[in-house]
Amino acid sequence: MLRRLAGSLLFRLIVLVVVVVVTTQVVTVYIAAGERHKLMDKQLYAQVVDTLAFLEGSMDNMNPAQRTAFLASYNRPGLPRLLPQESAPRQQFDKELPRVADSLVSRLSKGLGDTVHGYMVHREDRNELWVNVHVLDTPYWLVIPFGRYSDRPIYSLIQAALLATVLAILLASVVAWRITRPISKVVDASRELAGGKLPPPLAEDGPRELIALARGFNHMASALDNAARERRLMLAGLSHDLRTPLTRLKLMLELQDSSPDTPDMLADIDELSRIVRQFIDFARAEESARLEPVALAELADSVVARFGRSGLDVHLDRLAEPELHADALALERLLSNLLENARRYGKPPIRVEVASQDNMATLSVIDHGAGIPAALRESALAPFERLAEHRGTDGGSGLGLAIVSRVVKQHHGQLRFVDEADGGFRVCILLPLTTAAATA
Repeated sequence: MLRRLAGSLLFRLIVLVVVVVVTTQVVTVYIAAGERHKLMDKQLYAQVVDTLAFLEGSMDNMNPAQRTAFLASYNRPGLPRLLPQESAPRQQFDKELPRVADSLVSRLSKGLGDTVHGYMVHREDRNELWVNVHVLDTPYWLVIPFGRYSDRPIYSLIQAALLATVLAILLASVVAWRITRPISKVVDASRELAGGKLPPPLAEDGPRELIALARGFNHMASALDNAARERRLMLAGLSHDLRTPLTRLKLMLELQDSSPDTPDMLADIDELSRIVRQFIDFARAEESARLEPVALAELADSVVARFGRSGLDVHLDRLAEPELHADALALERLLSNLLENARRYGKPPIRVEVASQDNMATLSVIDHGAGIPAALRESALAPFERLAEHRGTDGGSGLGLAIVSRVVKQHHGQLRFVDEADGGFRVCILLPLTTAAATA
């Protein structure tokens, strides 16, 4: 199930959308975070430089006592402060600087033309960056509150990116589903068409390419249906028209004086009649099955009795009494063709077996001939296929197994060829017992 899902076009489109959207959002967050840090660096550096310029301008004409009094009134908690150099021993410095603080120290060193060192002081309520600077040739500590310059990830931007990603994926998934749904309908319709059933016309809407696909499929399905109708009509009409002159020829021969060639001529006419009948059966095998309750064992008993009266060494083993919904006439044609093939190409004794297993009815015909080679069993189901060298002159049409195969497909069953352990050959037909399976 997972492999089937992973191989679907819808899943691959969704994966493509997820990869593109996530990659785009990651790149966007990375660029936004980088721009934010650049802006913070620039603003913080400008603020420090403005603060130093203001303090130098304010204390330029003051004596030391006035400077001390000015700084006492200027310094406020939570704002940049300028402290005497002797304030440092009372602090616990941390040389590990955040990225923003490290960038500020580097820029101050370049901008002031002097080596500037910075240290972090961690307090319970705030963090501070202590930078050694010279103001009017006097060393001071410039203390910068660092709570507002957080170097943590920008959670709000990440949350917005995640929300945009989820919404984009959901929207793209809906669009991908709407795009792939018509393709799925084409796939389902093609399966119906391959199963011999004409699907309803597909809706010709959506993108231009899907409209062209649906229109082309509808045209193809209609053309195939018309061709099948014409073929059935031609086979049925030709076969029907041939039966009249054949019957007339047989009647004329029977009314004429007997001659040494009369039996062979009558046999040839009978053979032609059988071929014509197979053509009719082949044409009818394409028609929709008329489902009705069928007792498979009773149907097989009737057909076996008919072949027994014609001299065929055949008997029936009724191992079960399955009942199913099927086309009784089609199943009669199926069993008749299997028995006729067993008569022509197999060896007696011939046995018909009716059983049931795993919610399936089984109908088997077993003979003791050479059977069909494994390499030729697939091609044996094709119309007009003759496998044995003598079959081109034995009067057969090559339609027997083709009719069987079509009837099995009509009933959604299975056709199997089995080599028996005792040297016989079995043709096994499995048909669904439930109504739902038979009419699916």
